[in-house]
Amino acid sequence: MTTAQSPVERYLDEMFDRLAGTGAPGRRMLAEAESHLLAATEDGIGRGLDPETAERDAVARFGAAADIARQVTPAPTSLRAALRRSAVGGWAVAGAALAWYGTSGVLTWLLGRPFAQLMVATDRFGNQRNMCDRPWVPNVSGLDCAGYYYGELNRVPVGGARFPFAVVALIGIGLLVALVVARRRTPLGTDAWTPAGPALRLAFAVPFGFVALLLLFYATLGAFAFMQNWTLSYLVAGLLAGVIAVVAVRKARRPA
Repeated sequence: MTTAQSPVERYLDEMFDRLAGTGAPGRRMLAEAESHLLAATEDGIGRGLDPETAERDAVARFGAAADIARQVTPAPTSLRAALRRSAVGGWAVAGAALAWYGTSGVLTWLLGRPFAQLMVATDRFGNQRNMCDRPWVPNVSGLDCAGYYYGELNRVPVGGARFPFAVVALIGIGLLVALVVARRRTPLGTDAWTPAGPALRLAFAVPFGFVALLLLFYATLGAFAFMQNWTLSYLVAGLLAGVIAVVAVRKARRPA
């Protein structure tokens, strides 16, 4: 039969996991924590507490393992540590990219009908007269002209109207939520697994900033080049990418 771990043993096991990859500083912190907790437990027993209560009191006084582990300066970066941090950073960027692309499709879908009505009201921004007459729309009795053009709009850039944008958005959001939970409950929240702040912000700012400029350029071009069926999707996705890039840059410039 397996013996249940005491509160101090459970605490030290958690700290051991969170200090993975910190090398000698982590080992010293673990030894110091064990020495302090044992001494505090003995003091509690001397004050009349039973052993388990004394251990719980010692652990509570020492502080959360996650908070203490974050104070340990990790050992010089090894290849394995670099790969771990790159994997976590890639997880964050991939989740954000999927959430961005899928969410841009959801917003385009929501804004599509007002945009189609705007195209009809302005004759495609002055590029096409009588756009509700043949041959521009089918000769169908009772056809809703704005509704027809709404159905022709692309929902996402390079994805067309049938792209599963909602599914992609949910997958991206799910990845980000899973990462947040994992960082709170596993060693992924320690310095051994966490990419350096400036590097991670740069990984967001550069690609999203470049994509924002590119998409906004094509959105402007499409608005006046008879390509309005994909203009809205490029505009929405470009603006969202720009917001992500700006937030990343502002966080990078904020003092630590």
